[in-house]
Amino acid sequence: MSSISTTAETDVAQQLARLRQEQARLSAQLYAGDSNFRHLARSVWRVQEDERRRLARELHDGVGQNLTALGHRLQSMAARHAPGSPPPDLAQAIALCESALAETRALSRLLRPQILDDLGLEAALRWLARSTGEAAGITIEVEVGELPADIDGEVATALFRVAQESLANASKQARSSHVLVRLAQHDQRLVLLVVDDGVGCVADDALASASKGQSTGLAAMRERLRLFGGRFHFDSRPGEGARVRAEIPLAPPERAP
Repeated sequence: MSSISTTAETDVAQQLARLRQEQARLSAQLYAGDSNFRHLARSVWRVQEDERRRLARELHDGVGQNLTALGHRLQSMAARHAPGSPPPDLAQAIALCESALAETRALSRLLRPQILDDLGLEAALRWLARSTGEAAGITIEVEVGELPADIDGEVATALFRVAQESLANASKQARSSHVLVRLAQHDQRLVLLVVDDGVGCVADDALASASKGQSTGLAAMRERLRLFGGRFHFDSRPGEGARVRAEIPLAPPERAP
């Protein structure tokens, strides 16, 4: 009886060992597949940002310069007439040219602000807060702690896009009057916090809608951070504003040592 019990225990132990090995093998395959997927998704994301950069440059250096030259030519034509009294059609053409130039520059910055590449994340966030606040007529404060001098370009871009989407939501949908943007480093991660005093919402419902693809803003922020090993947290209550917290490693996972 004792030998039968020992044999059964041995069989169970062997089966458990095989199950653990199979679980480890499946987990490794799953991790490898997820890693490959994230690597591919990051590659697609880079291509999108590179295309945004190219289009922004073409708008600024191509269309923008042509509109600037056209505006100068129209102003020169207007100067040939009596001071302050160009023909109505010419005055309308000048106004239209100036409007088109302003919209072209705004679209260029929206696609890919040059300041992000030239001066870095902090300067880009301050510019974004200033331009968004002026356009929406709201107060946006920016607080930035001590940051490393060599923030990875992809990390900076990912956080800038989260801030851009958060401020767009706060100014347009949440009807906020005051927004705080805070950026700091904790250990080897950058933490971005965006807090508004808008109308708020039920956070669980908003996140559920994002999971179903019905709220593209929250979904885009969450998935973008996941691509780089980051974390996304959204908290809100009706009448109590909203809070977006984004954490991301200073170096993307594939570049980490």
